[in-house]
Amino acid sequence: MGLRIKSILTVALSVPALSMTLFAAPALANGPVTRQPGEPVCTNGSACFYETPWEGKTSWYANPGSECVTLPFPAFGVFNLTDKRLDMYATADCTGDALSEPANDFHTWQSWQPRMSFRAV
Repeated sequence: MGLRIKSILTVALSVPALSMTLFAAPALANGPVTRQPGEPVCTNGSACFYETPWEGKTSWYANPGSECVTLPFPAFGVFNLTDKRLDMYATADCTGDALSEPANDFHTWQSWQPRMSFRAV
């Protein structure tokens, strides 16, 4: 089997498993909730943060607002399943340069500092 076919099969088999993990559990109103590895987390309308890219501790916030939220751990990944842009900061108090995550998108920061706080814009 060629490398291209293996890659396509890997992606095809991984996507359903990822979507089951993301949408299996209900979000709690106005989180945060910290979960252990392997527990399902994210639902529509939530911002979900990950300790490492898509693994480790997770914390999610249902319908986040414009107030500054300090995360319970340094986050290296986010699923923004809200209809709002999220501005994310390396500081705990939403100061300094922000990385912006568009609505309904996801991202990891392997080449950036972890994010310590965020606000919806």
